[in-house]
Amino acid sequence: MTWDAWSVVFTGLSLTCVTAVVLFFMVAYNPKDAAYGSTPLVYAAGSAIMALAFNRASAWAARRKMIEGVKAAGLRDPLAS
Repeated sequence: MTWDAWSVVFTGLSLTCVTAVVLFFMVAYNPKDAAYGSTPLVYAAGSAIMALAFNRASAWAARRKMIEGVKAAGLRDPLAS
């Protein structure tokens, strides 16, 4: 897969995790069963961490694509020190 495709995949996973955070917060706010306890909040926190991780992975893949394009054009790497 190309870096563009990886960036899109990671962005989609990040958005899915954001949706899960909202869903778990709604379940925690209005539970149908008292047995849930704090489980929805734990799941929401885990989903938020995963959303952040996938977001950073998407940015990394997009940056790799940009570096690859710069090198293919024969220009200097903008992120090299």
